[in-house]
Amino acid sequence: MKPSPTILLILIIASSCSPSQRLSRLLSYHPELKIPDTLMISDTITIPRVETDTLIHLDSIRDTIILQKERIEITISRIHDTLYIRGKCKADTIIVNRLVPVEKIKVVKQDKIDNLITKIPWIISGLIGILVFAMVIALKFFR
Repeated sequence: MKPSPTILLILIIASSCSPSQRLSRLLSYHPELKIPDTLMISDTITIPRVETDTLIHLDSIRDTIILQKERIEITISRIHDTLYIRGKCKADTIIVNRLVPVEKIKVVKQDKIDNLITKIPWIISGLIGILVFAMVIALKFFR
């Protein structure tokens, strides 16, 4: 059994390279098209507020004591026969800036002359097709 031209055409189209493969092949042949660049990514880490308290029966403390250092605040107070200890850690936000190296692809636009040169084979093929079509019609008309 002989394969039909349509099946052969479908097989040729299906076996062609994907755009990513063509781009990687182009970049391997022309490394000057890759431009090194750096992206800055800002990550924000939020530390939530933490709060605890404790009760202790103690007769020796008669006043409120507040201990503070940076984000931590501890309050010790005596009310009647109970000692209240309350600790707070204030919320905080940490911003981390990272530089990530990436490669960009340099886009080169064709000028009008290069654009015309790339279209010349199509123009010639179209003119030859029109010429052949005109000759076929002329042969049928003059017979």
